[in-house]
Amino acid sequence: MIDSACFHCALPVDPRDKYDVEIDGKLRPVCCPGCKAVAELIRDTGMSNYYAMRDAPQPGVGRPADQSTAWQVYDRADMLAAFAEARNGEAEATVYVGGMYCSACGWLIETTMARTPGVVSADINPVTHRLRVRWSTKDLGLGGILATLASLGYDPQPLAPESAARPELLEQRAALKRLLVASLGMMQVMMFAIGLYAGDFQGMEPSMQRFLRWVSFLVTTPVVFYSARPFFSSALRGIKARTPGMDLPVSIAVGSAYVGSVYATLTHAPAVWFDSVVMFVFFLTLGRFLEMRARHRSIDRSTAMSNVLPPTVSRTTAAGFETIPSSRLVAGDVVRVRPGEAVPADGRVVDGGSSVDEALLTGEARPVQKSVGDEVAAGSMNIDGALHVRVEKTGGDTTLGTISRLSERARYARPEFVQLADRIASYIVIAILVIAVLVGSYWYSTAPDRAFVITLSVLVVTCPCALALATPAAFATAGTRLAQLHLLLTNGNAIEALARASKVLLDKTGTITRGSPALEKVEVLEPGYTEQECLDIAAALEAVSIHPIAKAFPAGSVEIGVSDQRIVLGQGVAGTIDGVRWRIGKAVFAGEKAAEPGVYLGRDKSFVARFDMSDELRDNSRETIQALTNLGLETGIVSGDREEVVRAVADRLDIREYHAESSPEEKLSVIRQAQQQGDRIIMVGDGINDAPVLAGADASIALAHGAELAQTSADVIMLGESLAPVATAIGIARKTLRIVRQNLAWAIVYNTAALPLAAMGYVPPWAAAIGMSMSSLIVVLNALRIGRYQEQ
Repeated sequence: MIDSACFHCALPVDPRDKYDVEIDGKLRPVCCPGCKAVAELIRDTGMSNYYAMRDAPQPGVGRPADQSTAWQVYDRADMLAAFAEARNGEAEATVYVGGMYCSACGWLIETTMARTPGVVSADINPVTHRLRVRWSTKDLGLGGILATLASLGYDPQPLAPESAARPELLEQRAALKRLLVASLGMMQVMMFAIGLYAGDFQGMEPSMQRFLRWVSFLVTTPVVFYSARPFFSSALRGIKARTPGMDLPVSIAVGSAYVGSVYATLTHAPAVWFDSVVMFVFFLTLGRFLEMRARHRSIDRSTAMSNVLPPTVSRTTAAGFETIPSSRLVAGDVVRVRPGEAVPADGRVVDGGSSVDEALLTGEARPVQKSVGDEVAAGSMNIDGALHVRVEKTGGDTTLGTISRLSERARYARPEFVQLADRIASYIVIAILVIAVLVGSYWYSTAPDRAFVITLSVLVVTCPCALALATPAAFATAGTRLAQLHLLLTNGNAIEALARASKVLLDKTGTITRGSPALEKVEVLEPGYTEQECLDIAAALEAVSIHPIAKAFPAGSVEIGVSDQRIVLGQGVAGTIDGVRWRIGKAVFAGEKAAEPGVYLGRDKSFVARFDMSDELRDNSRETIQALTNLGLETGIVSGDREEVVRAVADRLDIREYHAESSPEEKLSVIRQAQQQGDRIIMVGDGINDAPVLAGADASIALAHGAELAQTSADVIMLGESLAPVATAIGIARKTLRIVRQNLAWAIVYNTAALPLAAMGYVPPWAAAIGMSMSSLIVVLNALRIGRYQEQ
């Protein structure tokens, strides 16, 4: 029978348990000795206000953990080095505090830490649930801090300090500060400008006008010298490098408008343009900030992936288990991964069995069953059983590390399309400056009092910001969206090639099919050999191959020594066993003559055995081919498999064009012939075995995972077991180029229409600032639409 709820953690209280705590003169029921101890600690330290301040807790939140000594391991020197920064007898660490649910939790934690002997300072961010704590290493250890937090009912987790501040975070924080200053400045100056404009129509005391101008000057100055500083710095770099960029006319416009306004304020001239300056800087800074966030989203994903790895692991030793930092793992270590924990490194299961969630790495929503001998990847989540994993790869060599490295390479690649847009914008900048000089000269000779204002408007309204942002913003957003859909872009030029493609050629084995051929039949062709002996020899030869067919020959119980092994692409594997040259692969490779279809094992140019194989289609192969057809693309199969097998697959998928029994050279010839006929080819295949063929296509896509990732040479890598991302990648690429064309068209039309109006004096500076800024924002916001693209 369950009665009331625990006063501390809100879990039900069993009436048979008699645990009460006196708080504020009243007996409060609690559910267990742990909650009783925490509540008494809060009461006895004079912090009973915690219960009045807190929100209603979720049941169980705040209940202390049962282990009281588990945190002592963090007092070791290696743990301190892994999770804290120690200097001058003090250490500082960041701790993620799980179980926080309201601001009162933050108050309780900070107050408790402040009263803990040895703690120098403790600051908690209630939004991120991160506690930054500094303590004296002579009086206290990291384990003591974690134990104190755990005794309060929270779930603390120390976070490893980053070796260096992430550049993108520093860039983002600086940009956000500049945007904040610009926005506050714009709001204030615009309020003053309304008064000045009203005074122009209704009259205003000269003293009040001077006051509003001087206040506008004071507010505008930090906007110009702080928020607009990146524009001036970029313009100066461009001048030094003799490659003027779009920030040059921006800097001239902002600087001249500011100087002109200051001069007008000092000389009591008729007009000032402080409002135009702050408006111009704000909208430009906003556009740059949005474009920067589009670039950083792919970095955010990579960071989120790396944060999945546990900070500590339980390593097997002769005496049992020891807790060590994940960074200390080396190949050969055996670690225990309990349910709910992430696998810390790539390895192989040596004991236990469980379901593993690999969605973060492959996008596959269904858990994968793992047992002894199976590979597991760093970052996958163990679901329901304990696993003992022998570590094979750590750090940047893991699947997770390779994905991050490939993503990093793509981020720094500048597509030719973007480089061309940059060069065009550079020429346009020069043209704008020339036009501004001509317009200024004309007006100076005809109406000197209007020359400065009109020239300023020309500089502002024709700034090629929209043109310069049109392409990179779209490509950055496309790369981020592809990464979110588990498509790694390794070549920046691939987006354009994918968008312009007219035909998609696919390999069969491992691409259209699952790539896990099953052995159906063994036929011994030479007397004196048994089926098992033939299988053992085949397994020994195929041990060096990563072709999908090699997976059908697992290592046998008998170890056979093979020397001088050689892989012949598209043919098979050769090796020497006891002085005899053996071959396995196609009939013409394993023997002297052609024979019935199958995989052949031969020695000294004579057949010893034939293996019949089968492989099933991927579940969504038909849907993918149909989606490609709907996109207006021709499809075909190019395979090294025998003709009747390839023809059967083509018929099942309604593919008219197929090429069977093709060597890598013949596959490349098929691509060359199609290209000579005017087709732009996308090749989809194995990123390793089909490397020469992939390189010959206009764009290439490969299905790869695990150890294959680092060796893949494709422009786009698909993670997971689905073919559907092929159509998705092409759809995103087409939408990207469509948006780039829209952005460029808008920029050209806007500048073409605005320039004559500004040159004729019909556009005041404030309107020019709004027009140019809105033009840039439209381009960026249009590019961000790519991020909403849905899978095909």
